[in-house]
Amino acid sequence: MKAIISVIIISISSLSITFGQAINPDTSKVLLKFNEPMSREGIFDINNYKIICEDNHELKIFKVGVVEGDTAVVLFTEKHQAGKAYRIKVSNLKDKAGNLISQENNYALYQKTN
Repeated sequence: MKAIISVIIISISSLSITFGQAINPDTSKVLLKFNEPMSREGIFDINNYKIICEDNHELKIFKVGVVEGDTAVVLFTEKHQAGKAYRIKVSNLKDKAGNLISQENNYALYQKTN
């Protein structure tokens, strides 16, 4: 099965995460869930993720953390704006079986509520 994604804006104090880089304390955190475990190849590369605000502003992604089990990542980004809608797109990631993430399911829409 090809991997697909879903998105949640979160507080991550209780998650077990592996980081590719040091953590910036002044960020928004986005939990990006996959429907199956993902390969670690390319998963820490911030260039494989893109977040666009409804006003077409691209959010800067500072760091990527992988949640234990490899079924989710946490993206540390510049601050989200309350009430704004966002689109996230994932590229060049593979599941554990080596399948590239589906181009039909490599994006998700979400909104920052508060």
